[in-house]
Amino acid sequence: MGTASAEPGSSGTLPPPSGTPLEETRLHVFTLDYPHVQIPFEITLWILLASLAKIGFHLYYKLPSIVPESCLLILVGLLLGGIIFGAEEKSPPVMKSDVFFLYLLPPIVLDAGYFMPARLFFENFGTIFWYAVVGTLWNSIGIGLSLFGICQIEIFGLTDITLLQSLLFGSLISAVDPVAVLAVFENIHVNEQLYILVFGESLLNDAITVVLYNLFKTFCQMRTIETIDVFAGIAKFVVVGIGGVLIGIFLGFVAAFTTRFTHKIRVIEPLFVFLYSYLSYVTAEMFHLSGIMAITACAMTMNKYVEENVSQKSYTTIKYFMKMLSSVSETLIFIFMGVSTVGKNHEWNWAFVSFTLLFCLIWRALGVFVLTQIINMFRTIPLTFKDQFIIAYGGLRGAICFSLVFLLPVAVIPRKKLFITATIVVIFFTVFIQGITIRPLVEFLDVKRSNKKQPVVSEEIYNRFFDHVKTGIEDVCGHWGHNFWKDKFKKFDNKFLRRLLIRENQPKSSIVSLYKKLEIKHAIEMAESGMISTVPSSASLNDYLEDKVRPLSPAEMDNMREILTKNLYQIRHRTMSYNRHSLAADANEKQAKEILIRRRHSLRESVKKTRSLSRDRP
Repeated sequence: MGTASAEPGSSGTLPPPSGTPLEETRLHVFTLDYPHVQIPFEITLWILLASLAKIGFHLYYKLPSIVPESCLLILVGLLLGGIIFGAEEKSPPVMKSDVFFLYLLPPIVLDAGYFMPARLFFENFGTIFWYAVVGTLWNSIGIGLSLFGICQIEIFGLTDITLLQSLLFGSLISAVDPVAVLAVFENIHVNEQLYILVFGESLLNDAITVVLYNLFKTFCQMRTIETIDVFAGIAKFVVVGIGGVLIGIFLGFVAAFTTRFTHKIRVIEPLFVFLYSYLSYVTAEMFHLSGIMAITACAMTMNKYVEENVSQKSYTTIKYFMKMLSSVSETLIFIFMGVSTVGKNHEWNWAFVSFTLLFCLIWRALGVFVLTQIINMFRTIPLTFKDQFIIAYGGLRGAICFSLVFLLPVAVIPRKKLFITATIVVIFFTVFIQGITIRPLVEFLDVKRSNKKQPVVSEEIYNRFFDHVKTGIEDVCGHWGHNFWKDKFKKFDNKFLRRLLIRENQPKSSIVSLYKKLEIKHAIEMAESGMISTVPSSASLNDYLEDKVRPLSPAEMDNMREILTKNLYQIRHRTMSYNRHSLAADANEKQAKEILIRRRHSLRESVKKTRSLSRDRP
């Protein structure tokens, strides 16, 4: 509402245009302007509803162990969608693909990449890459060709679906969703190797699926396809994945270099982690590269270098905030999947839906068993039949293919509603049936579970020792294997990358140097308290203290305490099986307690020695 001002020298107000009377307004004590805050208000309510739903599921402790949380969230979404559809007699709001890919998916992938067990991932990278690339091509082409064969049967009424349309649908329905895999596999606690194979494959599988989806969608829009287009598609297939990884690694290095200079303004350290990771995702998407690969590579790079530059409080902030974002995003995704299911955007065809589900199961199982027979020839520890069965059974579909099918242009895909219906049936079958029954199957097959016990120091020492031994054996044999390249990268990392990316005044992570500092401090305190005043060399020690040793300043004490927190117990902390919903307890309290116990024990021993020397002296 605006006010009109009179011209200088005129009296009164300007008359309203066209002679219409000007409505006089009064001050209202209470007003309601819902359209002004509609979008943020509804977003807040959706997030609040999702959070309350998660609280409700976990009030009964047995419920999450029987039914995966993803299933319960989809049921809540179905209920809400039915209420909206019944009340307004129109389709409820559909989760927009841009909202999913630009806002909801990145926090989940960032959390998974940042806390991914890097050692396990790279030790099994060959198998993961084999499953993700070759397995995705196997499933996409196999499902697409099989469905095209079914569509040629006239009695089913599907003859208008072309080969390229079938291949396009096969590419999107082959997307094993990391959101659904995480939601199910983190609750059944399978062993770390099996978990990283299924999760790593689902993570890379999405990047490959999106490339194939865009490739076949472009082919469907082309009137004629020439040989050069096929080779261009293969080149794009390679460039999209590698380009996304390079962007992620580069921005991860930039983030590490930036945090070198944040020691005087710690409060903004967590901000750089989220900004650079999201920047890698949107930059890759801007160049039509793989945003999932970019943010995963960026997160793993930051976890290696940024963590050593930031303070302990900043690391705690990053951990909690990242897990909160991923949990909320996952909850919203499953609820909106249920809400978007209810509506009028469906077309039912028994043959197409049934054969789609059947071919998804068959080609997934065949692909895992055939590809595993080949990769087992190159693995030191081959995958057993039980492992292969769980990998095949864990191919859950979810929000990735759900969003991709809604992105299909109706002008290119006239049977889009049929594709939507078939996709929803496959998602519900894999999430509900396979997700609920996978825990009893793991227990029935007696699949090896994850070991929650933390490794002791001797185990860590033996692991490092055998890494050096295997590297030496490979070097002697002239075999450039995994350990050889890992050792070469470690040397390059220590010589160049760490000097560039990690702050110069960082303490050396040596237990021996820390032990020496603690012993010197201990000796100084004993001398000052007079515990060793009766020792014959006490005079020389006191002279040394007065001349050479100065009292430690509060800043030095804080620095020593930070060094102790970061490094003394670092070798005991090995990444356990990934769990996005439960956070590991803060170890500072345990560390401080153990330090106190050791300190008291050392003081007792020193007192005993002092007393024994006093008794032995004539």
